[in-house]
Amino acid sequence: MILRILNYHLGKKWFPVSVRLMALVVFVVLVFIGFSSPTKHPVFVNQLSKINLTTSFVWRLWWPLIVLSAIFLGRVWCMICPVEMVTTLFAKIGLKRKRPKWILSGWGITLFYFFVLTVGITIFELDANPMYTSYYLLTIMGISMLSGLVFEKNTFCRYFCPVGYLLGIFSKMAFWGWRVKDKSICRSCTDKSCVKSDYIYQLNEKSCGVDLYPAHVDTNNHCLLCAGCLKTCKKYTPDDKSLRPNPGIVKIGFAQDLMQGKPMQIAEWFFLFLLTGSMIFEMTHFQIVYGLNLLFASGNISSGLHLSEGILKDVIEVFYLYFLLPSILWVFPYILLSFFAKRVSVRQYLQSISNIFIPVIASFFVGLVFMEVVTKLPYYKYIIRDPGGVETVKAVLFRQIEMPQMPGWSEWVFSAILILLIVLGIIFSFRVIHKLAPKMNLEQNEKLLFALPVVFIVILYAEALAYQLF
Repeated sequence: MILRILNYHLGKKWFPVSVRLMALVVFVVLVFIGFSSPTKHPVFVNQLSKINLTTSFVWRLWWPLIVLSAIFLGRVWCMICPVEMVTTLFAKIGLKRKRPKWILSGWGITLFYFFVLTVGITIFELDANPMYTSYYLLTIMGISMLSGLVFEKNTFCRYFCPVGYLLGIFSKMAFWGWRVKDKSICRSCTDKSCVKSDYIYQLNEKSCGVDLYPAHVDTNNHCLLCAGCLKTCKKYTPDDKSLRPNPGIVKIGFAQDLMQGKPMQIAEWFFLFLLTGSMIFEMTHFQIVYGLNLLFASGNISSGLHLSEGILKDVIEVFYLYFLLPSILWVFPYILLSFFAKRVSVRQYLQSISNIFIPVIASFFVGLVFMEVVTKLPYYKYIIRDPGGVETVKAVLFRQIEMPQMPGWSEWVFSAILILLIVLGIIFSFRVIHKLAPKMNLEQNEKLLFALPVVFIVILYAEALAYQLF
């Protein structure tokens, strides 16, 4: 019933364009509020990051929820994202140049995400400062406009969007996806409006801007759910209208995309590699890691290396968190696997076997989303009263009001929920392994594969402790 209603509305001209316009208005408001609260004082920024609407919405609500929605519903955020509409409009008036090979390789997204993680979040902490967050939002929009002006079609969303691979990877777990309902209709179609170049830059009835042919779409990786092909299929009907529109959102079953075991691109895997660095960092916020670290409070790595605050320490921390620790995390399971299953190549491990870790990674982020959203609930009343947060922070610093605190036991509850979710993720990884082992010619090593998700989590936990000591 839900899918029928959603497909019905996707066939209308006003949807999702109207929702994207509203999202664009929200985008502008968030940028304005971020710039209305400029400050660099660390104490002020620390308080402001919790109650400023821009930082709270972008990093504590929007970011967690798009991850959660991708895991269960696929790339639904792309359906209403205003950036897709903006970059397509700029591409309509742009140079429409062919994309070079380095863009088609997929490394644009990975490098952009790497820059955001290392320079943006780790060094400049743009997720804490509202002004920096506004600069980040404007940078996203600026790059989307520039790519639209230079390259053909919707280059930004397919090849540059920093959350593109994130949504694509997690959408492999989703219950539904965009598919054609009957491929024979597509084979007999003489119009092919869904891929016709005449309709690429239209607002509604448009052909695919991210290089997909609906009849060949069998994963959720890249489709933006813009419904352009649905509308062209509905409008340009040289054949029997009763057979069309043919594309739409259909139920495919939980994680059926993942069960196919389609190899990742190396650039896509490296994105996953960077994502595990984020997992190590985020795990330190849970009591199961933070509590144990108190046993080692007498010293840490940075003091042992005589590193003071500054750019050198930041660079070393970035290398430690996003290269050294993830390298150990990914190399150790491969060594274990290759020792007992010598037929496994590095490429097969990175592109195919790495799929078995996705349920565990997804389950971790579900736990993280739950913690992020719940712990910020006490702050929402202050955000509604004072979106900029400046006056509220002043009241806090002058002790006119006291910010609410979560009860101490809640931290252990979050840790317990995380452990439960990870256990469920490991169990689901076992199902994926059972399906993929024959496809990868590893039936004889299936029991060994079952050990890999457990090893992955154990190493991840140990590395979270190691990073906490930095």
